[in-house]
Amino acid sequence: MRKQLKLIWIGIFVVLAGFLFYQQGPTKQTEPGSAAIAGKTSPAAEARAFPAGVPILMYHSIAEEPGNDAVISKARFLEQMKYLHEHDYHPVTLDDLDAYLTKKQDLPLRPVVITFDDGYRDTYEVAMPVLKQYGFRSVLFFPMGKDGGRLSWDELREMKASGMDVASHSYNHRSMGDLSRTEQAEEIKSSKRVLDQQLNQNTRWFCYPNGSYGPETLELLKANGFTVAVTIEPGWAKPGDSPLTLRRIWMGNNVDLKHFEERLTKEKYSML
Repeated sequence: MRKQLKLIWIGIFVVLAGFLFYQQGPTKQTEPGSAAIAGKTSPAAEARAFPAGVPILMYHSIAEEPGNDAVISKARFLEQMKYLHEHDYHPVTLDDLDAYLTKKQDLPLRPVVITFDDGYRDTYEVAMPVLKQYGFRSVLFFPMGKDGGRLSWDELREMKASGMDVASHSYNHRSMGDLSRTEQAEEIKSSKRVLDQQLNQNTRWFCYPNGSYGPETLELLKANGFTVAVTIEPGWAKPGDSPLTLRRIWMGNNVDLKHFEERLTKEKYSML
């Protein structure tokens, strides 16, 4: 009798243990991309290579002006940033690009540089939030003399903190090729001095207003510590290019998603 009671109690214990195990469930295995591995970089994101060239995208204003190809609509800009994100492009800084060009350093797979000229309000109001959302680095070329009223220094500091480098577009946005050496020197020195003071940085990046420059401009940029400068000439940045005369890809309303993809994948892309 005692033996039977013992067996009954053992059976009850086994049933209860099984029930509790079923209720709790088996230990879950971590899925790739789950919260358990948040913060870790995937092998694909860590992969680096030495690309044949890097597209530098050139944006100006983001607004609704269908007939103006210096402007791109908000919908089209958002579509393009979403494309970069979904196709695993990696926006890099101009310092990264300089190291690639001058020191032959590798870059993340599918590198791209995102630039904005002139400092329109929409660069702060439209571009910055979506770039911050995707964790994209970018650069704003800002002429603080002529158009300095568009953005406040507090806004520029916020943009810099979000991942957007603030660089020189000269002081007064004057075509450098039309100026004397003395005037060019003042444009370059003044812009660097103010940006350095206001943003607590060493400004090393320049954009030629209206794409205009000459041999003296290059000499003055070097003398004042600038390492990278961009033009409005079409094409990619490639090994062997001078870091002070880099080509860019014009982005405006005419660049739909099909042509956007072409500009990212073909050095000799079609002109619109």
